[in-house]
Amino acid sequence: MSSSVVCPLCHHIHSDIMSEKLRYESPRKVYKCQDCGLLYLYPQMTADEERLFYEKEYGEIYSSEKGTTPAKLFESRLPDARLYFEWTRTDLKKNHECLELGCASGYFLATIRDHVSGVSGIETHLLLKEYCENIGIHIYESVNECKNEQFDRIFMFFLLEHIGDPVNYLKGVMRILKKSGKLFIIVPNVDDALLKLYDIPGFKSFYFTPAHQFYYSKDTLSRTFRTAGISEFMIHPRQRYDLSNHMHWMMYEKPGGAGRYNDVFSQVLLSEYAQCLEKQFLCDTLYAVITKK
Repeated sequence: MSSSVVCPLCHHIHSDIMSEKLRYESPRKVYKCQDCGLLYLYPQMTADEERLFYEKEYGEIYSSEKGTTPAKLFESRLPDARLYFEWTRTDLKKNHECLELGCASGYFLATIRDHVSGVSGIETHLLLKEYCENIGIHIYESVNECKNEQFDRIFMFFLLEHIGDPVNYLKGVMRILKKSGKLFIIVPNVDDALLKLYDIPGFKSFYFTPAHQFYYSKDTLSRTFRTAGISEFMIHPRQRYDLSNHMHWMMYEKPGGAGRYNDVFSQVLLSEYAQCLEKQFLCDTLYAVITKK
């Protein structure tokens, strides 16, 4: 179904409705721009709605869904933090000042702080902010609080898709990044094989959520960067979920199943499957590295 809804990225006036059902109750729908291909929620949150959502509602939704606390979240996400450290470690030096935007309970910053000069974060949810400060991580209120060219390395892990004005947000982030500094961004890939290749209805209903205002592909993420005035970047494909997880979705249309058949599947098979998806950019994750000229 086509609609005259204006794309927030390229401003084309026609988009198609891709989904009317989100993971949680929401009046919003998922649209796809007929010109640039961006997938986005409409109507978009206002700036005040976005602020209140992340200060209050999002943390409550996540805590209720996962049955977690800041401390439990810290422990459960340490494996992810170690993975992101492996992706970034060759770009980290002892004299680097680092900032993570949307740092949650600080698991990534805690993982890297012995390898760099200093770590700070930006987090708006009160309980998560307090937890970070209790473990010795300084928290800024916002990007606007930081001075120009303050950080050598900045990290945005699964944050950009939450931002209602990504172009201006990226411009603000680049302002506080030092010359020759690097910005690392991780986002979900909307060309995920479970959506684009296998087209699993249950996954589609699970994938789209009111917390994610944009759904990026390699092409639309590149366009977003260029619109923000960013020209020096690389986007790498990453597959985080394994073949067992994909088979579980195919059979039951529910999340879970990671590692379920690993006593049957060889490591060679698992690696080859992930590599095949990555080569075609049908992977679940996009990992971007931006360098400030």
